[in-house]
Amino acid sequence: MTSPTIIAGVRQFLVAHPPFSLMERDDVDFVAGRLELVYFRADEQIIGPDDPAPAVCWILKQGTVEARRPGASELKPRTLTHIAPGEMFPVGALVAERPVTAVYTAGGDAFCWQLRKADFDELLQRSPVFLDFSKRRLAAMIDLSRAAVQASYAAQATQWRSMQAPLSSLIRRPPVTARPETPLREVFGRMEADNVGSVLIVRPAGAAAGGGTSPIDEVAGIFTRQDVLGRVVLPERPLDTPIGEVMTSPVVTLDADDSIADAMLLMAQKVIRHIPVTRDGGLVGIVTERDLFVLQRRSIRQIGDTIRNAGSVDALRQAAGDIREWSQSLVAQGVAPGFATTLISRLNDQVAGRLITLVAGRRAIDLDGLCWLALGSEGREEQTIATDQDNGLMIADDNPTPHETLLAFAREVNDGLDACGFPLCKGGIMAGNPRWCLPAAKWQALFADWIDRGDPESLLNASIFFDFRPLIGDDVLALTLREQVTRRAAANPRFLKQMSDNAQRNGPPDSWNPGLLGSLFGSEARSVDLKLNGTAPFVDGARLLALAHGVAATGTAERFNHLARRGHLAADEARGWVEAFQFLQGLRLRVQQRPGALHAEHPNRMDAEELSDLDRRILKEAFRQARKLQQRLSVDYPG
Repeated sequence: MTSPTIIAGVRQFLVAHPPFSLMERDDVDFVAGRLELVYFRADEQIIGPDDPAPAVCWILKQGTVEARRPGASELKPRTLTHIAPGEMFPVGALVAERPVTAVYTAGGDAFCWQLRKADFDELLQRSPVFLDFSKRRLAAMIDLSRAAVQASYAAQATQWRSMQAPLSSLIRRPPVTARPETPLREVFGRMEADNVGSVLIVRPAGAAAGGGTSPIDEVAGIFTRQDVLGRVVLPERPLDTPIGEVMTSPVVTLDADDSIADAMLLMAQKVIRHIPVTRDGGLVGIVTERDLFVLQRRSIRQIGDTIRNAGSVDALRQAAGDIREWSQSLVAQGVAPGFATTLISRLNDQVAGRLITLVAGRRAIDLDGLCWLALGSEGREEQTIATDQDNGLMIADDNPTPHETLLAFAREVNDGLDACGFPLCKGGIMAGNPRWCLPAAKWQALFADWIDRGDPESLLNASIFFDFRPLIGDDVLALTLREQVTRRAAANPRFLKQMSDNAQRNGPPDSWNPGLLGSLFGSEARSVDLKLNGTAPFVDGARLLALAHGVAATGTAERFNHLARRGHLAADEARGWVEAFQFLQGLRLRVQQRPGALHAEHPNRMDAEELSDLDRRILKEAFRQARKLQQRLSVDYPG
């Protein structure tokens, strides 16, 4: 008989995954008490179509299991799906009492719990939730379960990688220090001015032994806000008291190369909240309990506070890295793509805005006579994890600042953004380029010329510049330009026709035609650029329709929704295009969170083999929606 302790452990695992998370406790206990643990070595076949109907239901506990089409080989694996911990298989075959249609193989060392067919059948009778999961909504629920499990394990993997990161990765500022002889009054003043909760008391190495001096400070003690009441206020210590008389000493330290996990364990062991960090004997910083235990729950507010308090490019670089890490966590947790990309864009806006403010302050430049323009995906608030910078600088016509001064300012901002992880635009579309650092009148003339000419270069510029929005400075400059551009474009049918032709040049590859059965599995059709062949048709189509109908919005989904509300699109038509676009954006985010993807030559390229069956079907439908949009453009703007 299975012990209650083992049942409790199994139950704890099961209830983290559907359908067990939705089932009654007694029914989960029924399962937990009847499971047997089995092991499969890497590449071992668990069950296949040539075997009899399955006699057990497996629940993957640890490792991975792959379901492959019969006849697959190492050269052409044809993986149908990857089963993640917490998932059951092969439920369909068990319910129908038939052999499986796929070959189930251990992807590595795999541990599975198995539930006998008789117990499986009894569970179908006693649990309506389990019955519903197994019969009516099997395919959808399994895919939802897989997504949830993969998200959970992705988050755990991110957390584990973070726990193994060196403590140096947490150091964001030099520590606040004082000598032992420093009076309390001065120490309290430093703590208040620097908004810190602790001060490290240091002395030159060797001073304690009385022998010589050293440029390397030795940590003699620590004083925290928690010490004020018990060591200063209640004993009524005068503020002239040297800090060395009330500090905590000795102090436990860790090396900068020690891991975050080491710090967590030391804090738990010593019941402390602060750990000074050293390198080669010298003090480099301090980590706190707050730093460690909010590490994996970094909030928008915390990132925003870091950005607002940043006083250097180095501090902003750290904040930008936090945004990318947090963005990957959002993707892993399955946050809606539209919500995720908007949040990423707005946080990146904060980084750029803070950097611009810092540089402007250092160079004594008044931002009231300027407007920094966000272009491209940033202008649409659709930035993904892998993104470069597209920007421009609009200067008020009466701004007296010399142009070279403003150009140098813009170049410093571009270089700072590059240092923060937003690479310089390969096409030079940046405010530091004299072509895109212009007075308002010249910007207006540029857009008017592009609309009137409509040649290939003008259309290329339209695909980037027409999505502009103000980021920081005088918004009126940009809003005035937006009004003029929208009015002029809507009044130029020839330009709209040219934009329509251009929007139809990029689209889903023919080999991905959803009307061709099995086309997704041809070798020529496995790889697709999710930006060029996926999101671009929606971005281009929404831009054109927005300009044609006087919609000032810049976001793709926002444009479609505005057009539907104004009656220019049918509601279901707009909804289908928004859903398809957001799904493709979500795939891009998933691809870009893979290791090394941010530095890959093609960060938006995806292999169909990476997708589940359900995702392949949705992708085919998304491509069908892209073709519908392009067909709509061809009808609205015929040759």
